Amino acid sequence: MRVHIPCTRYFCVMLMLTLILFSTFICGNFVWQDAYAASSTTVSVSPSTVTAFVGQNFTVNVTISDVYDLYGWQFRMNWTAGLIDVVNVTEGSFLKLGGGTYFYWDVNATAGRMVADCTLLGNVPGVSGSGTLATITFNVKGVGESPLMLWDVALLNSLEQSITCQVVGGYGYFTAAHDVAVTAVDASPLTVLPGDTVYINVTVQNRGGYAESFNVTVYANSAVVGFQSVSLDVNVSAVLHFSWNTSGLGKGDYTISASASVVPGEVYTADNSLVAAEPVTILFQGHDVAVTGVFPSKTVVGEGYPMNITVKVKDYGTYNEVLNVTVYTNTTAFFEIIDLALTSGESAALTFTWNTSGFTKGNYTIWAYASPVQGETDTADNTGAGAEQVHVGVPGDVWGNLNPPPVYDGTTNMRDVTYLIQHFNANPKSPNWDPNADINNDGVCNMRDVTVAILNFNKRE
Repeated sequence: MRVHIPCTRYFCVMLMLTLILFSTFICGNFVWQDAYAASSTTVSVSPSTVTAFVGQNFTVNVTISDVYDLYGWQFRMNWTAGLIDVVNVTEGSFLKLGGGTYFYWDVNATAGRMVADCTLLGNVPGVSGSGTLATITFNVKGVGESPLMLWDVALLNSLEQSITCQVVGGYGYFTAAHDVAVTAVDASPLTVLPGDTVYINVTVQNRGGYAESFNVTVYANSAVVGFQSVSLDVNVSAVLHFSWNTSGLGKGDYTISASASVVPGEVYTADNSLVAAEPVTILFQGHDVAVTGVFPSKTVVGEGYPMNITVKVKDYGTYNEVLNVTVYTNTTAFFEIIDLALTSGESAALTFTWNTSGFTKGNYTIWAYASPVQGETDTADNTGAGAEQVHVGVPGDVWGNLNPPPVYDGTTNMRDVTYLIQHFNANPKSPNWDPNADINNDGVCNMRDVTVAILNFNKRE
C-alpha cells in the first residue's frame, strides 16, 4: 500500500519536473528529448498559425492529445522579445477533470519567454484523453513574425513517472493595423438662436500602418449635419470644417458628435466616434425656464436616513431670469429655493438633502417644479421627475434583484450584510461604488453602514 502525504507528493512532482527539465539543458542551451518521438501523446500550440494586427490581442491554447494518466505538466514557451507581450495565462480545463490543481506561471518579457506548470493535488489518478492545458493571451507590439516555440515539456503520471510526448509549436504573423480615429470635436458658438450658424471642427487621424480613405459624418443629436471624405497617410492628422444651420430647430441642448467610417481590415473601432465635450444650446426668443433633470442619489434609502437629490434647471430664453424651484416627494414639498438668478443660456445644478425621518416606508416619485417667469408661454418643461422611484425601507435593506428596476426583499438579512462587505471601503471614485450601500450617506461604505444593517437585522417592512 502506498502511503500518501499531499504536500510531500506535490514537492516530489515538482522535483521530478525540475530533474526532467535540468536533464534537457547543456551549457545553457536545450536539447530535444528523443523519447518524444516514441509517444502518441502530443503537446501543441493551437491554432498553429496566428495572424494579428499591432495593438490587437490574440489567444492561443497549449493542448494535449492522447495522454494516459496525466498527473502534472510543465512547459516553456519562447517568442521574439518586444514583438508580442503576454497579457494573461489561465489554466485550461483538462487537468481539472481529475480534481483540485495547483497552477503557476511566470513571464520574462525582456527575454521573450515564459514557464507554466500545473499538478493535481491529493492521492488521485491522473487524467486521460485530450484537452487544453493552458490558454495564453498576447498583445501585439510590433510588425514582424515570431515562432511560438514550445520546449522543455515535462509530463508526469500518477506514479511520478515521465510521460514521453511529441511537441509541436506555433507561429505568428503580425502586421500593421488599419486604424482611423476621431480625436477632437469642437463646436462654436455654444449658445445660439434658431437660424444661427454653428461651426464644427473635427480632427481625424490615421493611426494605422497603411494610407486610408474614409468618410467623416457629423451629427447634432441623431440628425446628420454633413459628411466629408478624407485621405490620410500613415500617422497624419487633418482638421475638417463643418457648418450647421440651425434654422427651423426648437430650443434645447444638442449633442454634437462625429464618426469616421470603418476602413477595410479595421479591428479596433472604439475611437472611430467622438462626442463634443459640451452641447450646443438653441435658445427660445423670449422668456423660458425649464427643469432639465432630477437625479436622486439612491434608489433605496433606510427610513430615517438621508440621501441627496440633484435638480438641474436652465434658462432657455433670451432674458436673464429670477425663479423659484420646489422639490417634491410624491405630493409633499420638502425643499424650495427662492429667487434663483440665471442668465440667458445658463444652467444650474441644485443639490438637496432629503432626510426621510417621518416618511413612511414605500415608493416615492421625486420631482421638481420651476415657477414660470413673467412672459413665459411654454411651461410644459417646467416640471421634471427622476427616472426611477426611490424606495424608503428598512435601514440596511440594500440588496435586491440586480436587474433593473431593483426589487428589494423588504427585510435586512445576511444577503444585505454580505452585499455591504462586498462594497466595503467603496467611495464615489471606486469602480464598485453603489450609493445604496452608503446607508448613512457619508460618502463611503464602511463599518458604520454594516453596523446599521446588524442593528436592524431580521427587521421587516
